[in-house]
Amino acid sequence: MTECASLDTRPQTSAFRRWLAVFSLACGTFVLVNTEFLPIGLLSPIARSLGVTEGHAGLAVMLPGLVAAISAPLIMLFAKRMDRRRLLLLLSATVILANGIAVMADSFNVLLIGRIILGVGVGGFWSFAIPSGRRLVPEEQGARAISLITAGVAVGTVAGVPAGAFIGDLFGWRMAFTLNAVMALVIFVLQWIALPSLPAQQSIGLRAMLGVTKVPGIRYALIIGVFMAGGHFAAYTYLEPWLRFDLHLSASSISLLLMGYGIAGLIGTLASEFTVREFGVKRAFMLNMLLLSLSVLVLSTFHLPLALASALVILWGLAFGALPVCLNIWTYQASPALFETGSALLVCVFQTSLALGALFGGVLADNAGVSSAFLLGGVLTLLAAITIYLSRPQPVNVQGGER
Repeated sequence: MTECASLDTRPQTSAFRRWLAVFSLACGTFVLVNTEFLPIGLLSPIARSLGVTEGHAGLAVMLPGLVAAISAPLIMLFAKRMDRRRLLLLLSATVILANGIAVMADSFNVLLIGRIILGVGVGGFWSFAIPSGRRLVPEEQGARAISLITAGVAVGTVAGVPAGAFIGDLFGWRMAFTLNAVMALVIFVLQWIALPSLPAQQSIGLRAMLGVTKVPGIRYALIIGVFMAGGHFAAYTYLEPWLRFDLHLSASSISLLLMGYGIAGLIGTLASEFTVREFGVKRAFMLNMLLLSLSVLVLSTFHLPLALASALVILWGLAFGALPVCLNIWTYQASPALFETGSALLVCVFQTSLALGALFGGVLADNAGVSSAFLLGGVLTLLAAITIYLSRPQPVNVQGGER
């Protein structure tokens, strides 16, 4: 049974305190992404230190995503009437714990225990951070709050992995996790200070959670999320080897272009509020999905001059930066009262599709070349764009009926 509270549940605090709380959640998404993908730049030293192969060490990257896919709906079911401030703080604490376990790990299995704990935090925090941040601000500023919280992903992409690899080279991989733990602790304190009480708006059971898929807009969001995450990560996971072996870039040039990709993603994230406001969420969503799809398809099909290929990589980053914002705004508009539940299902679908996209992209890359993984990514994201175009979702009111 679902019990929905009034949508006007913003805490009675000053605008500054509300936006400080939103900012603390944005910092939380940053440290989550930073921690989840930190091993990417440290696989070799981790493998050498803990006596495993690089391929085996890759479990440290894959495992949190798989655990997040499972934990997101489970936490939604068990959270029930728990105050969202307390829940978010507990989930943020898992990031501190996961980094601390990595610092102290004397075997790879111990490290994986920390990564499993991190996966629980990733699944839960992603499910609740954006809906909670959306509740903190007035209706007309909701898109801005979603953009700011989602921007943590882009910042983590730009700064996290390169910085972690740099620190690991200088001081060892454990120092990278130590600094990440300190940063997670500082952000936890900021959230403790800034987040107001956020009473639960609903208590939902399994039947009601599955029933959310009957809402047209949320059902479309889940389908789009499958194609979007699967397609993007089928290609993006293998962007670095494509730049190295197809474009023949040096290591420094690859780092520079990847940083440009991340900066473009941050710009796309922050600009998404404007594009959604000016063009509507459906048009903005479809435009950015088409830009991503066409960029990847062209890169997979043609041998391009370096300047043009680099420009398309930057365009790819710009487009993807806007897509998570568009997807969350789409889900909110489909059913504001069921936004938390829809977010949990989106996290489950997104993380699962991310892992499967990377897996099948890797199979294609190994057997037919990296360009084939790009082709798969381009086709899947094109299907996402077509789904957006064909969708006719109808918003529902707070009681769940169509209006």
